[in-house]
Amino acid sequence: MNQTKAALHALPSGLINRLCRSKATRLSLKQMYTLGRHVLESKSQGALAIPAVFLHQELPIRLSHALKMLNSNSLPINMTDMPNFQSIFASYLEDISMITQMPKPSTPQLEEEFTILLRNLEQRHKIKILAISKGFRELMDNIQRQCIENDPACNNSLFYHNGKGWTIDPQADRAIQTFFNRFYTINLGTRLLIGEHLALHDRGLNLVQRVNPLAISKRAIRDAQKVCAAHYGQSAPSVLIHTPNPDISTTYVDEFLHRNIYELLKNAMRATSETHLNNGSPISLGLSSPTASRSKLPPVKLVLVDGGEDVTIKISDEGGGMALSEMDKIWSYVHSGDSSSLRQSSSSSSSNTVANTQQKVPKTTTTTTPFQPSAPNTSALLTSEVSSTKTESRNVLRTADSMTVMGGLASEAKDYLDLPLNGSGHGLPLARLIARYFGGDLSLISMEGYGTDSYLSLFRDDDHLENFPEVDEEMAVEIDVFINEFMDEPSSSSLSSQAGYEYMNNLEQQQQRPSSSTSPRK
Repeated sequence: MNQTKAALHALPSGLINRLCRSKATRLSLKQMYTLGRHVLESKSQGALAIPAVFLHQELPIRLSHALKMLNSNSLPINMTDMPNFQSIFASYLEDISMITQMPKPSTPQLEEEFTILLRNLEQRHKIKILAISKGFRELMDNIQRQCIENDPACNNSLFYHNGKGWTIDPQADRAIQTFFNRFYTINLGTRLLIGEHLALHDRGLNLVQRVNPLAISKRAIRDAQKVCAAHYGQSAPSVLIHTPNPDISTTYVDEFLHRNIYELLKNAMRATSETHLNNGSPISLGLSSPTASRSKLPPVKLVLVDGGEDVTIKISDEGGGMALSEMDKIWSYVHSGDSSSLRQSSSSSSSNTVANTQQKVPKTTTTTTPFQPSAPNTSALLTSEVSSTKTESRNVLRTADSMTVMGGLASEAKDYLDLPLNGSGHGLPLARLIARYFGGDLSLISMEGYGTDSYLSLFRDDDHLENFPEVDEEMAVEIDVFINEFMDEPSSSSLSSQAGYEYMNNLEQQQQRPSSSTSPRK
């Protein structure tokens, strides 16, 4: 009996069917923050049992929803036939089995045991998300390669030849986007709950807290400049910050905000560098005047505004912009990671002149951040410099994937900071899912030949519930059929499953090696 069947047999009869039809309990930022503060301020050793008991009941429901997506017919390609996807399916079943077989963590001792399980689930979840992203990319690359090579096996509804080359069918692309938007949103919420509990238990802090967007923006600037400087071997573009109120605060997840600002800044700096660099030297396109920083490149601008309904961050660059026909591709999981699907460089040769391995970060990277005081009728500017004073070597990773950012919520390390400047996966699509999860949004407006403006909005209403997908009865029926058929499959399925487990084990070993360093609102 393979491990998937063993996990199924370990579950009570009909449990998966019941879980798949159960609605997730959606939480708000306010509820998570309030509960977290209660746990941290309580002097009772059993305070952590309150969120632990909730997770013990809620996690199997959310994991079952991910199972439904993996077995749904919403994709134009049948990924569930691939061995590694069968292994991922088995891993979700095992997760549910481990949680449901553990007694309710209603005492301090049982809560400690449950927390140990959560740490294991966190790592397993990280591997699953990476495996799904890598497996999908490998599958798409293989199909596209067959088409390019005019392989007779290239008989699918995904790609077609438009006279210039093979491209994804728009309808198939939308179907893939719908699937991954829903699947990653489910997993994003699951990881947030696990990460919140581990942060409370292990580090004595909330993931959901009152945050200062300006302070987070400054950290994101330093991180993005560091990656950009390592990639191009010279100072990254400076960033000018404009805000009428430096003391803006809102209830949010620090890492969610940092990750999104970092992603937008990284893209803006990349576009600026590739547009204005020629063989490593700045060139003038007449787009801006020189700045006062070490970098001769046009600065990136970050505007932070405190609105009545939203806190909004606008990031503007002079990186050449994108054609209107390219805009939809930035949200595509098929095009994501392809440089042509991001911002277009006016100099096609510039990216070829940059080494992608172990480059030096300049001794000092400066961020000029002028603040506009909130007092009226004043032109005074406060300037703050953020510098990195040490020279350091950095290997730009190529094997990681941006989906792993969902595995870093409960730890100090942010995995996405070790990803390369471009080509790392689903950066912008995931950033928009994160922005929309609590009622905000992310949008881009581009002017081809000049630059791009990105708008990140955070909804101020902290009573807004998670944007967790609703139960789909059709998918629940599909998983009933799948489980019944799977239990009746011949033993040959074990061979296919074993191949999937080997794939997952290889990914897990890679992760354990030390590194070199929907509707948005209703």
